[in-house]
Amino acid sequence: MEKSLPSPLGSDAATAERRRLTTDTAYRAERRRRAPYERIARLVIRHRMATGLTQKALAERVSTSESAISRLERGDHAPSVDTLRRLAEVFGKELVVDFAAPDAPARQTASALTAFRISEIR
Repeated sequence: MEKSLPSPLGSDAATAERRRLTTDTAYRAERRRRAPYERIARLVIRHRMATGLTQKALAERVSTSESAISRLERGDHAPSVDTLRRLAEVFGKELVVDFAAPDAPARQTASALTAFRISEIR
């Protein structure tokens, strides 16, 4: 059996990611810092696509710039509560904030005892 040669383009993205996570402490710290924003980004993308909006159309409805929506969808920045509330309105949803134990599975958050609706704090 012939041994395969390494790719002239380098490793695939998943392999490179795993390697950086195991060898680069600064990279790991940055990934941890950005994790919540990346989860929000995935939610925004999913809801934007479900409503059939482009980034430009969403930006217009939220009264922000297209580049701000792009940054939000890349997980590059922390959105304000006001921005999240306006996104929820555009998506026909209600923004709910919750506090959970650090080791709690994400699906078990938003309990009736700890969650509050943003509309309740106006």
